[in-house]
Amino acid sequence: MRDKDPRRAARRLWRLSYEVPQIAHDQIALQQLSRLPGAYLPWSSAAMRPGGVVAILNDILIGCRRTIVECGSGISTVFIARLLREREGHVYSIEHDPQWADIVESWLEAEDLTDRVTIVRAPLESAERWETEWYAADLLDPITAGPPIDMLIVDGPVAQGSRLGLARYPALPFFRGVLAPGASVILDDIGRAGEQQVMGRWEGEFAISFERSAEEAGTATALVSPGAARTAFASAP
Repeated sequence: MRDKDPRRAARRLWRLSYEVPQIAHDQIALQQLSRLPGAYLPWSSAAMRPGGVVAILNDILIGCRRTIVECGSGISTVFIARLLREREGHVYSIEHDPQWADIVESWLEAEDLTDRVTIVRAPLESAERWETEWYAADLLDPITAGPPIDMLIVDGPVAQGSRLGLARYPALPFFRGVLAPGASVILDDIGRAGEQQVMGRWEGEFAISFERSAEEAGTATALVSPGAARTAFASAP
């Protein structure tokens, strides 16, 4: 039946124009991910989209990433571990939900991948300087005391809703001092207003620029340059 409300019809057309490329992109991504075989994983609407996972795996291979920090554990954690099975590299995956951390760890154990991933359990606490809640900083010392990070994936904590829109902002200010020159910073869920605001603040405060050309994947990537970005990090609040 034809929709008689032109505004509602326009919204539907816009949603279709946005969703159809995403669906096609994810179908291709799932074919690529099938080359990293393993046990079935329960993909839900809360999980990173297949296109986003492939974007991360591509960056790991092309950029030769070795020390990877992931804010928010999940399906992406397992696929990264599968990729690293025959390669050098380690993932530190930060998770605030202890039950979910146990589930992800059980997936890794079932595939004998625990040597490639450390699940860092860190509950959320008030981070007043950033006016939000974020992971308990003292529990992240094993990460910041380790080798320089050459990939930072920001897919947590939960950031849905207006009150939590900037929940992922602290990731870059917190880890800025231990990012390697040339490191990649990947933000998921960039179709949401909160993540758009986070990107804008990071670009303005840390002299980095996010590549948005692959928005069908739901992620955006920025590279930390050896010179200008390091200077910006040193002076950032």
